[in-house]
Formats: sequence, C-alpha cells, structure tokens
Amino acid sequence: MFRRSLITLPFILSFAFGGALTGTVKNNANGKSIPNANIYIVEIKQGTVTNPYGYFEIDLPNGSYTIQITNIGFKSYSSEIAVAGQPVELNVELESTILEFGEISVEGLFTTRLGYESVDVLSGEKIKSMEKESVSDVLRMLPSVDVQFAHPNGRNANLSIRGSSDYKPGGYNNRVLLLLDGFPIQIPNSGAPDWNSLPLESIQRIEVDNSPASAQYGHNSMGGVINLITDYNGKDQSTKIKLGGGTFTTAQTSLTHHVQKGNWILGVNGMARTSEGHRFNADDQTNRIRSYLKYADQKGRTYRLSHILSYSDIGHPGFASTPSNRRSERTSHYLQGHGFYPIGAGVSMSHSLFLNKFDTRYYDKDGVPDEKAVGERLYDDITVGFRSEMLITRWERWIIMAGSDLDFSRSKVTVFNPIYESPSQFSFGSFIQSKYFIGNGWSMGSGFRYDIRKVDPSNNFKKREYANWSPKINLMYTMKGKRAFTLAYSEGFRAPSLSELYLKHTSSYGLTQQGNPNVLPERVRAMEISYEHPHSESWFWSIATFVNKYENMIDFVYSLPIKAVNREGITGKGLEYQFNWTPIESFSFSGHYEYLDMKDRGGDPILYRSKHKGQVSMSLKSNLADIRFSIRIWSDQQYDDFLSHDYVVDGDKIIFPVETLPAQAIPEIILSKQIKSYKVSFKISNLLDAEYELIQDYPMPGRTWHGTLTKSL
Repeated sequence: MFRRSLITLPFILSFAFGGALTGTVKNNANGKSIPNANIYIVEIKQGTVTNPYGYFEIDLPNGSYTIQITNIGFKSYSSEIAVAGQPVELNVELESTILEFGEISVEGLFTTRLGYESVDVLSGEKIKSMEKESVSDVLRMLPSVDVQFAHPNGRNANLSIRGSSDYKPGGYNNRVLLLLDGFPIQIPNSGAPDWNSLPLESIQRIEVDNSPASAQYGHNSMGGVINLITDYNGKDQSTKIKLGGGTFTTAQTSLTHHVQKGNWILGVNGMARTSEGHRFNADDQTNRIRSYLKYADQKGRTYRLSHILSYSDIGHPGFASTPSNRRSERTSHYLQGHGFYPIGAGVSMSHSLFLNKFDTRYYDKDGVPDEKAVGERLYDDITVGFRSEMLITRWERWIIMAGSDLDFSRSKVTVFNPIYESPSQFSFGSFIQSKYFIGNGWSMGSGFRYDIRKVDPSNNFKKREYANWSPKINLMYTMKGKRAFTLAYSEGFRAPSLSELYLKHTSSYGLTQQGNPNVLPERVRAMEISYEHPHSESWFWSIATFVNKYENMIDFVYSLPIKAVNREGITGKGLEYQFNWTPIESFSFSGHYEYLDMKDRGGDPILYRSKHKGQVSMSLKSNLADIRFSIRIWSDQQYDDFLSHDYVVDGDKIIFPVETLPAQAIPEIILSKQIKSYKVSFKISNLLDAEYELIQDYPMPGRTWHGTLTKSL
C-alpha cells in the first residue's frame, strides 16, 4: 500500500553508472515513521536501515533488483525495482501483524522514546501556523505544559509539566529537561535553559513526554522531557528569507539555507531581532546563527556536527510597582556531534558528544543613579558530556536499548557564596530499556537506570554525592493497531542544582536568597492510565489521568534570609483530554483540556497552579486567505503577595497573605496567504485587550499585532 510521503525528498545527484534508491517506511495504521527497518537488496547482498524518520537511501548500479523490507511486528515487504541511471523513489507502508511495533526515535544524545510512551508531538507545520516569536510562547500552547514569564522574549521562564514546577516563579525551573535534537541545553548553575538561544526558526517538531523520565534521561527529567527537533535533515532545499515586525517597534529577520551534494548536507540558519518591549526595561535584542554538517551513506551510517552561537541583551522590567533597572547580556555556544551506524543484523550503535558554554553579565541600565546601582554580576558556565547507546531489534519479540552517559559541569558565578570559588559536578548514568511484544495486541515496556552525581564546591569544602535507581514499566493493549490503552508507572529523581546548594545573592529589591548544602534530592512516583482513539483520519481523541507523588521538593521559602529547604511532599492528580476533528480538508477543529489538583502534604498553599486550563483552535483554508482562531483559557490561581507589608513572622519564617490572580480567556487570530513563492501572515494577539498577569505585578501585553513576509528562493 502506497500513500503520498510526508517527507519531501532532497535532490540527489545521480551517477552515470546507476542511481540512488530512496524512500520512507511507515506504519499503515497510523502513518508513523518506522526507524531501524531493515532494507535488503537480494542480488548484491547489501542493505541499510531506515533513519529516525523512516528514511533510507542506497546507491545501486543500473539493473533490476529485489528489495526486501522487514521489521519486528510488521509483515515483510518485497518488491521488484529497476535502476536505469535515474533516482528511484519508493515509499512503503507496512502492515502490522498481531505484534504491534512502537516507534523508536533516535535524535541525538538521547533516544526520545522506545515503544509507547506518553508523548505529544507538535509538527513543524503547526509550529509555523502559530506565528509565535519565542520557544517559550510556543510551549505555553501545548497540552499539560505551563510557562510563566515576565515577557515572551525575557531571560527567564518558569516551565512546568503537570504542575511539576517550583512553588512560585523566580526559582529554578529545572524539573523539566529541555533537549535540542536530543542534547541537554541547561545552564549548570541553575539547571534552566537559555531561552533566548533556542532557534525557533529551525525547529521542525516538538516532542513532549509528560511523565517522569529519569529511568532514561536521568537528572532534571523528573517533571518530564521536551525535545526540540530541528531541520538538520535538510528536507527543504529552498532558501527562505523571513521578515517580521509589529507592536512595540518589533523587527525580526531570519535566513534559512540548506544544500545537499551526494551524501553531504550543509545547513545554516540566522536570526536577528529587536523590540522595545511592552513596558519599561522590557526590551530585547537577540542575534543567533546555527550551522550543521551531516553525512549519511547507503550503509545506514549517519554523522552530524552542529553549532549554535547566540548573543542576547535583555531588559529585566521588575514589578510594575517597583520597576527594575537591571539588564543582562549572554553569549551562548552549543557544539554537538552525533554518529549512528548499524554493526550487524538488527544491532546499531550511536555515540554523542556535546559542549555548552554560557557567559552572562548582569548590569545596570544606562543612566541609573548611583544610589540605585547594583553593579555587575558575572556568570561563567560550561558543560561537556558524552553518551553511547546500543539498540537491538534482532529478536522476534524483544527490542532492547542499553547505554551510559557522563557529563562534567563547572559554574563560576559571583552570586554564589564567596567561600566557594568554582563549584563543579560530575554525573554518570547507565540504563537499559526494553519492549516485549506479548501477543494478541499486548506489549510491555520497562526500563531501569542508575545515576550518581558528585558535587565539589571547591576550596576543600565538603563534597556531596547523590545516587539513585529509577525504574519504569508500562503495559499497553492495542486494538487493530489503532486504539491503545496504557497503564504506566515510573519514578523520577533530581539532585539539587549548584544554585540550590551554594547560592548567596541579594536582589535589587533587597531580598537575600541563600542555598543550602544540606538539602536532599527530590523524588517522584507516578501512575498514569491513558486511552487513545483515532476513529478515523478525520476524528481523533485521547484521555489520560495521572497521580504524581513528590518527595523532598526543594523550595526557597520566605525567611531571613530566603533559604532553600525541602518541603514535606506534594501530591498531584489530574486529567487530560485532547481532540482533533477535520471533517473536510480545508477545516479543522482541535482542542485540549487539563484538570490539575496539587496539594502540599504539609498544608502550605500550592501557588501559580490553575485547576482548569484549556484551549480551542479552528483553522479554515480558503482561496482568499487561511484563517486560524484560537482561545486559551485558565482558571484563577493563588499567589503569596510578598510585596505586601501585611505579613506575619512565625519564628524565622515570613508568612505573606495569599491572593488570587483571576481567570482569563485570551483569544488571537492569524490571517495568512500564499502568493506564489511569498507567504504573508498577520496576527492579532489578546483580541479583547485584556489586562492580565502570569506573575504577580508583572503585567502582560495588551492587544498586539505582528506581521511576517516569507520568501522562498
């Protein structure tokens, strides 16, 4: 069975002696790509395997050949092909047998999943249709994900999946692991990413794992994983120039170019942006360039080297009642290398190496009076890491993946306690994951990982060591290769960040935050039941319910000074529902709803968590223009008003009054039109010009507009 391919094949140079056989292998039940499928040419006794996107390529001399395609859980495919000096394209959809095969996706340092997991995928087409200006603003639109920030292109954002974030914004949002092409991109001192360096213009897909993932990813993934996957395959060979501008004197331009010659792909993306911001000192200037080189041959071997250089200068507006004059500039480097190759029938290896470097300077805005000046604070962070994985698919019912990884981080920052010169940490992890096809539609996935992290505060102070075993197991039942019930249990683990251990910093508001070398590592146990029902190609819905029990959650509590401590524990329960209806090709209606109930077992209020959130989107394509309308809704949420003078002192603890941010409904509309090689888009956000805050006393923009013009060369 053949269908139109979802992958636009790149131009392949043919040779006089033959041609290139290229194509994709997918699951005919759900259209998902099948990685690591075996491609075998009978006559020459050579073959290859499909890459993570189900794509394969092999050079053949002129002649007639028999191609065989096999993979666990699918009926074998065989076909005759003829090569006569021109490229041959073969797109195949395999029919599943009673052993249902789950997707394996190998992106970079981390394999994104083995078998069925609680993963939501946002396609590149959907990302582009949102017309967002930052990755953090895109993530706010995803099911189960919440992001709070002072402004969409600000330095800091509080990222959460299923309520896993800090008790309040301004902490260290390092419970969700953010990956770029499978590589971690967190800053060592806090475990948070550099949001301004993330190349939104290059992202082709976003994968969100909603459940604790420490059994595979280790530290910083106890709240889930988000993998940002770029266009490193060079599928679109055109050169694109994008110009944009809008409210607050915002201007942005980007350039994307890919070129392929034989087995090599070279790509480059560049972006420059400036905006005055929606209020005092909320401006931002960002420049970044990304380049990559990829090699792939007919034996299934792929090698990739990529680099991102980013510079940003960002204002920190502070509270509306007491504005801040602080700013920060940061230069970030990401250097990533990845290799994947088969070593035998059904056995492949991958190796990854990365280096992240961050240089940050916080400083006072020009013209600040001496009595309000704080001075410079410098941050020098570096991380290097390595990982190896082996993937085995040679047995009839088993898929096994095993590997290990290590990394070293060092942070030299002026906001640490001055007795510590340059704290560092060394982490090592080893894991094994498997999926077993029981039969009759049943399969079982399991995994186990051991982590150890050694932290050295320097200057001969006491070293810390954190170790943990993290298991996971899931049981899935599929009906006709489509509807799926899943029952999953997993555990998560997070060692304290360097800032939670060694911070000593007084803010421009006079608040002193202090780390605590004695805090314990955090843990979570999670249960989930989910059901997916794709009725047809036009109608899909899913529902999931979960219970997460957190232990030893680290929080900076209000005391004198504000100090990192372990909370007694939190229980989070929730329900999630998603749907998508496309009755005709030109119209679609989709949405999601989340219910979240978080309770602190010590009786303290859980802040900045809405119990109810949802979003509805409608898209209509017409000859006149394409229209996308969406509205995001969330219920009220509590916060402690630490700007209030009406507080209570209980021992060394300060108790502020708990207030409420009201519920909100924020609609937006996007109009777009393709005119030959040009695409024009116009977006109006916050249509009703609502006044609202995501964080106490941090007003968000009112009604805004933004337009873009994209030219394909």
